[in-house]
Amino acid sequence: MDVPSLRKKRKYDDRPDPCRRCGMPAWWDGGRVVAQVVLGTLGGVEWVAGIGRRRACCRNPGCPVKSWTVYEAGGYPHRTFTLAVTASGVAHLGADDEATPGAVAHAHQCDRRTVGRWVAWVLRLCATVEVVRACARLDPSGMPPPPPPRRETARVCAGWVLLLLDHLARLLRDRGVVLESGGGLVAIVRHQFVRFGVVLWLTRQSPPLHISVGDLVG
Repeated sequence: MDVPSLRKKRKYDDRPDPCRRCGMPAWWDGGRVVAQVVLGTLGGVEWVAGIGRRRACCRNPGCPVKSWTVYEAGGYPHRTFTLAVTASGVAHLGADDEATPGAVAHAHQCDRRTVGRWVAWVLRLCATVEVVRACARLDPSGMPPPPPPRRETARVCAGWVLLLLDHLARLLRDRGVVLESGGGLVAIVRHQFVRFGVVLWLTRQSPPLHISVGDLVG
């Protein structure tokens, strides 16, 4: 019996996931090193340099994807601040009436205009009615999603979107859907990126989240 050598086993074990578009095997194709602002383990945020990201390429010459970056858990394209930092800033602003954009910006090592972009981005993520319907389909007799806010300011509504996504992620995990650890925004947005290749840009128009239960559970 032809038994592959340990060298060959290591070679094929260290291959990236197949191409998301055509399903063909992929190969590593270089990489790069980046720096990001991440949530610290003891609270607050911290600047982390030397984060390695490898590039993968599809073996299918006719595939339109060609190559892509393989991101670490929680990583996302075109972001200096991770999704977790964004969620933290929006949650802080939405939950504390006394918090100012300047104070939140200082706590998260960013400009107050960045905090405003985070709030606007979260509000654009999805139609909240679709999230509520998805939650009802996943668990029609259990705990309902958080009720709508009484004050419809941007900061409060953005905080409500975070609560809805937390609830949706909890229901999906109960149904056995594998999501990354962390809050609902990180888990759902990363799921959409890894599964569908959807990039939700911070400063430009982008497609909405796939909130269809069939897309999320299937």
